[in-house]
Amino acid sequence: MLLACTVRMMLHETNLKSTFHANPDGSSIRAADIARNGAAEAQPHVAFFIRALDGGGAQRDAILLANSLSETGIKVSILTLLPEGRLRRLVADGVAVYHVRAKRLATAVIALRKAIRELKPAVLFSSEAAANLAAFAAVQLLTEKTRPRLVLREVTAPSIAKGLDPYLQNRLAFRLAGYVYSRADRVLTLTDGARRDLIVNFGVPAERISVMTSNAVIDPQTVARLALDETATDIREKGLLVAIGRLSPEKDHLTLIEAFAGLHIRTPARLVIVGEGPMRPALEAAIARFGLEDRVTLAGATNDPFEWLLKAEVLVSSSKFEGLGNVLIEALACGTAVVSTDCPYGPREVLEGGRLGRLVPVGNPKALSDAIALALTTPTDRATLRRAAEKHTARQAARCLITNLQLG
Repeated sequence: MLLACTVRMMLHETNLKSTFHANPDGSSIRAADIARNGAAEAQPHVAFFIRALDGGGAQRDAILLANSLSETGIKVSILTLLPEGRLRRLVADGVAVYHVRAKRLATAVIALRKAIRELKPAVLFSSEAAANLAAFAAVQLLTEKTRPRLVLREVTAPSIAKGLDPYLQNRLAFRLAGYVYSRADRVLTLTDGARRDLIVNFGVPAERISVMTSNAVIDPQTVARLALDETATDIREKGLLVAIGRLSPEKDHLTLIEAFAGLHIRTPARLVIVGEGPMRPALEAAIARFGLEDRVTLAGATNDPFEWLLKAEVLVSSSKFEGLGNVLIEALACGTAVVSTDCPYGPREVLEGGRLGRLVPVGNPKALSDAIALALTTPTDRATLRRAAEKHTARQAARCLITNLQLG
């Protein structure tokens, strides 16, 4: 009943307006909406539904997966509500980008259905709870003959994200996650923890869920760049701690600042927090309260986390939950020491139970401070960390995805 009401709401809000704009010849996809560079007509065809090309880790990962699948000869398209965001530059020339003309996900179902009918993909791949709900609704509106195989990727810790996800549309979509994921052809999670979460707390059949043991975090250009940096002179700044992530409550930078306040008294260090978001005023107030203005910097957002990770002695993550923790993998790829909260579910799996980095309880400033102090005074086996990150290149992830999509 709740799903039916949600779908009716989506259809009502579209008012049949959220469609591809028709060409004079009657076709519904405009040439201007397609970015193509002579890609060969290969089968099968996989369509990636990505909410917007201006998002964060989930959107970036999906683009890298699309690029890598395209390199294998599979025909790949990206369907998106916002085709000209900051991530557009990452899309490979051989990947077609189609503009689904809707302002938000709730009004995108009809447009998405039309795109699927036009493109006839064998597989529709979607990530994030709200986008997954829209993809599911669009596929349900197709006849059985025209439905693609629906593969939904869950990129976070569902039980926690349904209350703490920074985006309202995702929090609402999690109310239907059990129903939707149980009816997808395949559900992919980033961690074993998220898989167990969906089985135990959302009732999703275990046989429908696979874990992506390799995830598209490191793109080919970064692989080449890091190979050069590995042989270059070390440019690390002694005592530099870096945290990278959106300035939002679930990242818990307030605990990090409190931990640093206890650390800098005994250990020479400075902290740079890279990111932007609604918690900036609260973080600025905390920095002032602890008298850390000359030791803690809010550096704003960046398109190049590796610039910071290659300089840092330690990457610190203080999150309350993480779907995977891409920045942890990026730090490992740079050979940078890692200290992270042992939050659901990514860090423990990425850091192999603490073998590749220090894990501390969530929300415990003293434990975090002590772990950072230890990391600063312990030699880092950079080669081991770099090797551990190799399985998370885009090409490795594409091979993993081909297996899970049953394409090869």
